[in-house]
Amino acid sequence: MHLVKSCLIMLLLLLIVNRPALALDAFEINQKLGRGINLGDALEAPREGEWGVRLRADYFRLIAEQGFDSVRIPIRWSTHAKRGKPYKINATFFSRVDWAIENALQNGLYVIINFHHYEKVYANPEKESKRFLALWEQVARRYKDYPENLVFEILNEPKAKLTPERWNILLAEALAVIRKENAERIVMIGTADWGGLGALSKLRLPADDRLILTIHYYNPFPFTHQGAEWVENPSSLPVGVTWNGSYYEKKAIINEFKPLFHYAREHNVPVNIGEFGAYSKADLKSRALWTAYCARFFENSGFSWHYWEFCSGFGIYNPKTRRFYDELVTALVPKDNDHSILELGDPATECGRELLRNGDFSASDTHWISGAWQAPARFDAEVVDGEFVMNVQKAGINPWHIQLIQDSLTLKKGESYVLKFEARADRRRTISASIDGGAETNFTSYAGCSVELTPETDTYFLLVNMNKTIDSGRVVFSFAGTTGLVYMDNISLRRIDEMQ
Repeated sequence: MHLVKSCLIMLLLLLIVNRPALALDAFEINQKLGRGINLGDALEAPREGEWGVRLRADYFRLIAEQGFDSVRIPIRWSTHAKRGKPYKINATFFSRVDWAIENALQNGLYVIINFHHYEKVYANPEKESKRFLALWEQVARRYKDYPENLVFEILNEPKAKLTPERWNILLAEALAVIRKENAERIVMIGTADWGGLGALSKLRLPADDRLILTIHYYNPFPFTHQGAEWVENPSSLPVGVTWNGSYYEKKAIINEFKPLFHYAREHNVPVNIGEFGAYSKADLKSRALWTAYCARFFENSGFSWHYWEFCSGFGIYNPKTRRFYDELVTALVPKDNDHSILELGDPATECGRELLRNGDFSASDTHWISGAWQAPARFDAEVVDGEFVMNVQKAGINPWHIQLIQDSLTLKKGESYVLKFEARADRRRTISASIDGGAETNFTSYAGCSVELTPETDTYFLLVNMNKTIDSGRVVFSFAGTTGLVYMDNISLRRIDEMQ
């Protein structure tokens, strides 16, 4: 009897020891990622230090001491591996990544590593995909025994010829490679077209319950990237744009994230905001206000987030003086749980004359220009029962390939304007609205947003704060991302009172 009992106990112990590990819960890990920051401009530079940042061990300690929960480490693996088979990653670089991960873990931080700035896979995904997958195979194998605190992100901001359709194929292939030796590892996947909200509807997530959807957010772009030297046309992003936390400014952010709420709920996937930040050329008060609103909004929505970034052009820390920018730190990690910044307040009063002509389409489409600007985009447009109807028959490569425009608008420096419009669609889809300066300003964008339409008519709006006077302003709606019908009516552009 004692022998039988002993055998049963031994069998039970063997079952406990050898039972499969419980699957990690992506929602739980996302919650643990919590408030995070990017260690940018270091390991994703062509060579570490080339962009002015070298990682130091005390950075991880400082980040943890400020109350952050995690770090995202952007990594340019592609320049540290052989071009030919078997595409071996440089051992010294691998050791440097080991060091960074282990410093994060030793300081109690969760850590995300990704593939960043893989330019050749963006430019020629068909030719480069084998190397990309081979590099991921090496990374996945090396870190297969690391704890749940390590999260993989497949690729930063897919773009160019890595179209949404091609990205859906490549991400599934990369995930399959990772899963060979990391069956339970939490993996982040972002959207094509630079990782933002605009391509969300085209993302096809594999059937895998250990994924986190990651999105990058930098709107309003003329504010967050003002004075950015690296953009294609720096003069199109002049310095001096403020963000004041007004009703319309906050509502614009809320409206832009509606598609993400729908997508996350429909696919039962947790959400991470992998990058958001405002460049140091913006005034510090506006940067802190925008950052605080975004961070609280993301947290209130159940998202983890990672601010871009620690100690470079967007940074919260000055490595030369070894001091933090307290306003930004407080915006990100406040001392209390006060969420009063989320209060919208009252909308500013609309005043002045209506700037748009025939915004209700009572005179058919007079004063409006509709066009398909690049193949293969194709459309029909007409006014039916007082509504403008855009029928996208063939989607374009970019949303702006089919547009509705009204031009020759005078917008004055120092004044704020709100664009309002009613819209619906035959099914859930995204369009974009923007206000730009036309040819006179090389089509400088002063405000822009993506909005999700449904079959129910809703009212949307866009705020623009002008930092120069122009006589060639344009209101532009872009449709070419998805085929189908869009209905628009009662489009209005008016000056509003002084911002709150």
